[in-house]
Amino acid sequence: MRLSTKARYAVRAMIDLAVNQSGDDASTRDEIAARQEISPLYLSHILLRLARSGLIISAKGPGGGYRLGKGPAEITAGDIVRAVGEPVALVPCTHRTAAGCQRADQCAARALWLRLAKSMGDTLDGTTLADLHEDAIRLGDGQPLRSATARF
Repeated sequence: MRLSTKARYAVRAMIDLAVNQSGDDASTRDEIAARQEISPLYLSHILLRLARSGLIISAKGPGGGYRLGKGPAEITAGDIVRAVGEPVALVPCTHRTAAGCQRADQCAARALWLRLAKSMGDTLDGTTLADLHEDAIRLGDGQPLRSATARF
């Protein structure tokens, strides 16, 4: 059971923005990429999806970059994962419908996978960006604007 790299990087980028946001200051894609050791090009795709969902706001030009689109307490980990197009499903038969699976109605294993997916969804939706920000500070991973040498 694993979330995709896209989902994991999206969560990391959002935590980074929460930790490093100060007033109206914005973080550039390259700053986030360097701090989180994520390829800037790959991060661009993730940031675009986060912006389309309204979770972040982008500004162009001098002083531009990315800022949170809502308060950290209003954004859940589930919002972030779904914004980048990742379903909270363990196996294909638990995503939306079990179309194509002739055993779905009498499959005890599917019932287990559905319970696990619900538990994962509840955990993601019950964890806010504010919670993750607090964890980052507590763990020492929330040092604002630390310099890093990115390794791609």
